[in-house]
Amino acid sequence: MSNLQAAIEIAMMAVALGMDALSLSIGVGLGAITRRQGIELALTIGVWHVMLTLVGLVFGDLVGHYLGHVARWFAALVVLGLGLHMAYHTWRSSEEPPPRPLGNALARMTFAASVSMDALSVGFGLGLKTVAYGVTSALAFGVASTLMCGMGLLIGRQFGRAIGRVGEMAGSAILILCGLMWLV
Repeated sequence: MSNLQAAIEIAMMAVALGMDALSLSIGVGLGAITRRQGIELALTIGVWHVMLTLVGLVFGDLVGHYLGHVARWFAALVVLGLGLHMAYHTWRSSEEPPPRPLGNALARMTFAASVSMDALSVGFGLGLKTVAYGVTSALAFGVASTLMCGMGLLIGRQFGRAIGRVGEMAGSAILILCGLMWLV
């Protein structure tokens, strides 16, 4: 495989893996999230994509066979839980301050890990390729997911400002539906 072919393949995989971060971040951006929390979330998702891809590289297909199914369930439950949390707080009295579904570091880390689980599975597959290819892929996945998460948060934030509380419920619905689809 030529270097150009490898670069195109890595770029396509990076965009594909970043799509989860983009779509879920639109839902999160519809809620009340600060700029700082958004930056922290995007960077955390990028770091998790790199780390989990590298973990996948180390363990390869053998472990991937056993953990791939568990990782999918974990990711689905976290996203479903976040969506339900957002919906609950949106339905509460409007006199209270707006909810911050990812208002603490642990919540952001858990969400970022769940969004990045697909990178673990891809890393298992990349374990069969060269180390240089795998490491380059891991870094590309991290950059792409960080940028796509940031774009999703911005899109969600702008859309959320335009439609307010309805936007927060739409964001909740997006996350709940994604979580349910991953469970099936």
